Amino acid sequence: MSRVDQPPHTAPLPRVTGTTGVAGRPSSPRRRWWTAFALLSLLGGLWALADPVFSVPDEPAHAVYAAAAVRGELWAPTTGIDTTVTVPATYANASTAAACFIYDGTVPAGCAELFVAQPGTAEVVTTAGRYPPAYYLFAGSATLVADGATAIYLMRFLTVLVCAALLASAFLSVSERRSPWPLTGLVLACTPMVLFFTGAVNPQGPELAAGIALWASALALFPPPGPAGDGDDAPRVAPRLVLRCLAAMAALALIRPLSVVWLGLIVGVVLLARATGPRLVALLRDRWMLLGGLAVGAMVAMTAVWVLARDALRQWSRPVDLEISRAALFSVSKLDGELAEMVGVFGWLDNAAPGLVQLLWIGAVAVLAVLAAAVGTRRERLALVAVVAISVVMPVVSELSSYRESAFAWQGRYILAFSAGLTVLSGYLLADRFPDDIGWRVCRGLVVAAGVAHLVAFIGNLNRYVHGIDSFWFLDEPGWRPPLPAWLLIAAFILGTAAAVAGLLRVLRGRQDPAPLPAVPAG
Repeated sequence: MSRVDQPPHTAPLPRVTGTTGVAGRPSSPRRRWWTAFALLSLLGGLWALADPVFSVPDEPAHAVYAAAAVRGELWAPTTGIDTTVTVPATYANASTAAACFIYDGTVPAGCAELFVAQPGTAEVVTTAGRYPPAYYLFAGSATLVADGATAIYLMRFLTVLVCAALLASAFLSVSERRSPWPLTGLVLACTPMVLFFTGAVNPQGPELAAGIALWASALALFPPPGPAGDGDDAPRVAPRLVLRCLAAMAALALIRPLSVVWLGLIVGVVLLARATGPRLVALLRDRWMLLGGLAVGAMVAMTAVWVLARDALRQWSRPVDLEISRAALFSVSKLDGELAEMVGVFGWLDNAAPGLVQLLWIGAVAVLAVLAAAVGTRRERLALVAVVAISVVMPVVSELSSYRESAFAWQGRYILAFSAGLTVLSGYLLADRFPDDIGWRVCRGLVVAAGVAHLVAFIGNLNRYVHGIDSFWFLDEPGWRPPLPAWLLIAAFILGTAAAVAGLLRVLRGRQDPAPLPAVPAG
């Protein structure tokens, strides 16, 4: 039979692994990263503008230390938790500038002192002067080119860029899976509290972003075995995943005193859930992983030495005289409040997100975790239990170890970099184990609910500072005016959220119905 007489047939169609672009072609990873980075930067930047100067927890202390760090005040004299540094005189009253409205959600922010540039220098006390200096050297660079409130907003925007880069990398890792679930797990890991700290002068934001990024990329290094994933059948390590993991690990190794603990716990749980012998061998043979791992190990060692030498884990002195049994009961009773703080309790714990936000988010996380437990293997279920158990036990143990000196100081955000992994892990466990049609519907509902929750949280937070929590839009005169008009911030956040949700739904739709590729004749 001649070639022209052969029956036409088509070559096998390759699987589409990315979101689709023009004419059904997969969009490039670079383009997806930049798109995610732009949207996250927009949303984080809007949070930065919607919060008055020093309305974020401990922001005055962090801003003072940032201004000191870039001027060489890295090891200033410290007594207890107080470090005395020499900084521009502008920061002399930083700790009291917002005192009139923090802790009282009914008071608008307009009563605060104007934070304006002052000539000369001053000795100022900060409680952040014992922390690892990497973040402060980076954020503090803004104080070399600006002063007053402008410098605070510039430091916030620098923080936004770091967080957006880490979270965009996390998005890239989960979007490479052929299932909608990992992406949905990442969306639920990014609670309103994460975006709140993304736009703040506080190393908490980069810690949260780095923790979520490590969960997303480390789990992607260990796909399930069998036809549903690469697993043991394809031990080759993707360099892009290795680099994303190393970037997140480096950030955690340097950012905060407890970040190295979350780094170790995240790696441990990931290995418990998904590690296999061939995959571990492949990772250990990878040059980038080996060299990068050594570099991260050196960073962890340096941070550990710094933390010990500077006594960076010491809390403020608030002695409490209670029996250990009653102290344990009180610490356990705080856990529900700490769960709410992981979702959204803004300001200086004076501005809880509306109940609708808490309900939507906790319900969505519960749905994801229960489904994952139902389909997971024994090891994977044990990993899920480990995340929940550590998230519950560690705050109690930490408080009981020091409550006689520092009372009950733990907040939900302290462990969120680790606890957020519950949804990311659940998403990976559900990948390729749930019917696509049902998975698409559930994931679509969860993503839309998350978008609504973010929007409600943002508007509620802005209303607290403009009017106070007892007053409302259009009914009361504004008691504070943000740098941009409040209506413009809300409109921009609506558009940004809508664009993000639409993009996520498009990616999810691509997981259900990959764009068909044209048939290729064999001849």
